Amino acid sequence: MNKMPQLSVIIVTYNNENEIIPCLASLPWSAISMEIIVVDSHSADRTREMINRFHESRPEIPLFTFWRSYNEGYAKGINLGLRHCRGQYILILGPDTILQPGSIESMVELFKKGNRTGMVAPQLISANAEVLPSCRRFPVYKDIFLELTGLPRLFPGRIQPAWKMADFSHMEIKEVDQPEASCILVSREAFNEVGPMDERFTIFFNDVDWCRRFKQKNWNIWFFPKVKIIHKKGASIRSARIPMIWKSYQGLYRYFRKYHSSTVPEHFKSLLLIPCLVWTAALRSAFIFLFSNNR
Repeated sequence: MNKMPQLSVIIVTYNNENEIIPCLASLPWSAISMEIIVVDSHSADRTREMINRFHESRPEIPLFTFWRSYNEGYAKGINLGLRHCRGQYILILGPDTILQPGSIESMVELFKKGNRTGMVAPQLISANAEVLPSCRRFPVYKDIFLELTGLPRLFPGRIQPAWKMADFSHMEIKEVDQPEASCILVSREAFNEVGPMDERFTIFFNDVDWCRRFKQKNWNIWFFPKVKIIHKKGASIRSARIPMIWKSYQGLYRYFRKYHSSTVPEHFKSLLLIPCLVWTAALRSAFIFLFSNNR
């Protein structure tokens, strides 16, 4: 039997033919023992071909692929990888990211300091080295209803829901509620205690829910800006923007139903949230549709 790797990398792909090879090529193949698990969610482009070609050129690489016959959502893809991974640390990695040399080794060192560190996330930057906001607090009803008014979009410098952490520069190390799941490193011990992602959150809010469960089990989540990862945001989402709006609001509603409907007032708020989300999603969809047809 092969020796257990120190690191398992899980990548879920969907129509990422232009991003997947730079992502795979940036992994620290010689710096750390690892295995790569790629789960493809029934891509319609050349993603699978690109992955196979990459593996054929480097057959010594421990790269395992799962080709799904239809797209069942991001959470199921991640969980499929989690069921098969063996590493001491688990890296959830977006296919539209590029690691910098020494990234994984630096994040692993943070785990070794103890303090029940369950998850570490790096600073995300654009190809032009612009820092991308990637951390949020857990949302509450006040944040969401404020967001749905549209005021934060009209006055971005003056009105911001607290959950979006506009007060955080993303320049210092900080314990956070929820980092973006484009690149998160998880300890095996923490994962064994918390369990897999909740598959009811098919595409959106599965990471928010997962982080909340880490916190409920008293595992700490750290944002670590010493490590910088290039991220091409939304590469696989922009091609289906209108369906993704509705999926996003669906995930948000399910999150509030799960964590904020135990009392009568909270239950009433969750019911009030439904028409607000539908109305906002319809407006955003109409705007995108009209704008796209007028280009």
